[in-house]
Amino acid sequence: MAVILLVCIVAAGSVTAWFLTRDDSPDFCRELASDSRVEPILAAAHGREVDCATLGRTLKGATTGRIAEKHSLKQAQAMKNTLLAIDDRMQKLGVTSLDAEFSTALADALVDYPSDIYGSLAPSEFDHWNHNFPWDPPWEEDGGVHMAVPEKPLMRVMRGLSATPSAYAELRLAVTRSAAHELATTPDSTNHSVIAAAPKTNARALAALDAIADNVTGSLGKEQAADWKNRVFTRLTQVSGSVPPYDKDPEHNITGTWQKDLKSAGNGDLSASLYGQGPVLVKVWGKGNLLKEEQISSLADDARFSAESARITWAHNLEQWQ
Repeated sequence: MAVILLVCIVAAGSVTAWFLTRDDSPDFCRELASDSRVEPILAAAHGREVDCATLGRTLKGATTGRIAEKHSLKQAQAMKNTLLAIDDRMQKLGVTSLDAEFSTALADALVDYPSDIYGSLAPSEFDHWNHNFPWDPPWEEDGGVHMAVPEKPLMRVMRGLSATPSAYAELRLAVTRSAAHELATTPDSTNHSVIAAAPKTNARALAALDAIADNVTGSLGKEQAADWKNRVFTRLTQVSGSVPPYDKDPEHNITGTWQKDLKSAGNGDLSASLYGQGPVLVKVWGKGNLLKEEQISSLADDARFSAESARITWAHNLEQWQ
């Protein structure tokens, strides 16, 4: 009986070890709930509980609306305040990984701001760079509301959330959708520098997620890291329905094709597959736009080189910032 019990414990441990070894604490959620930027959000939502699950759900409710990716200035300000408060409390408590239930809810809220995540990470998004100081309020343009935060606190918060594999996968998919949008809306041009802008920008944003994944798995044991990757792979490869033709829905064609290609490649080396995401997106986009093979190859190489350089930089910065 003792042997059977031991086997069960070991088996269960291989599945849940990524969670059991995390360095989060209820102290973090209590500290966050008492932050001067978060207290008004909780009060407005009539929230009193400070357990991590309830806190996450309350903040999600305060930062998102009934229509996906549509926010009021108040909601966007609440999201910016929440991200900055989380970052401050993480630094104060020396926390790099956050509670799973809190992370799931907060990541769901954050991915409702995909263009703002992308814009805060991508160097060509000047509107976001011009509004990312902590005291800068959200702004409205083209019928939409946006907010921006500096890349340093954003990366730290995303790293904390990403200790939960489902949260990481949702963040990755959100950035992927924005990358596909940037490609799909790139104007036709014979000028290589014009059409190369989006692939290079995508490379930097996607490389940030590569660095986060490496940082998370690098802090785990072999079995824990494998379990984290398995969970991420499962979520990233969930594709509902068929992939639409490029001329009917270019953005969903780009993301859906990448997801199916990722699934076909399998989970033998997820890191390598993620590293190559930028070039894959470029190739799908290039073929959809009927670009010449040599041009597609050149653009894919641009994306690959940019991603490799950015990943090294992001990894170094993330270690330095923690």
